[in-house]
Amino acid sequence: MRKLYLAQNIWSMRGKFVVSDEQGKPVYRVVGSLFKFAKHFDILNLNGSVAATVTKAPISWLPRFDLTIDGRSVATIQKKWTLFKPRYELSAVGITVIGDFWNMNFELRRGNRLIGQVAKRWFSIGDKYELTVVAEEDDLLVVGLVLAIDYAKRQAAAAASVSASQS
Repeated sequence: MRKLYLAQNIWSMRGKFVVSDEQGKPVYRVVGSLFKFAKHFDILNLNGSVAATVTKAPISWLPRFDLTIDGRSVATIQKKWTLFKPRYELSAVGITVIGDFWNMNFELRRGNRLIGQVAKRWFSIGDKYELTVVAEEDDLLVVGLVLAIDYAKRQAAAAASVSASQS
């Protein structure tokens, strides 16, 4: 089991993140697209090669993201319509998400087996997430899920802010 930390660069328009381990050493770099119709995030390994990609569906009533790891589609993250609390559904990999997506505190399970936990760190500059991943092969799945939900939340907050300013 290891802990990873995903910290967003607050001044980046593209969406740049560094994923580091407990010692602060980089494990992955994340680079978001800039001004693209289909927003996507590339998760790069230490060699600079794309290990995974999170792509937002360009035309979708509610946000939907596809996660591709090593060129294979492994998951779809779909925001579901609800009246009060946002809900996301993860499909295609047999994963169940339990907890509070909105406040970014949840766990991921494959069957009854815990594969990871996500906790947002509130007292930091920019958004910072602590990811606990049980098996290293699930790193990219957990990181991709956090990127998709974080981006959907940012878009919803931006839309609410524009709507409030027009009132």
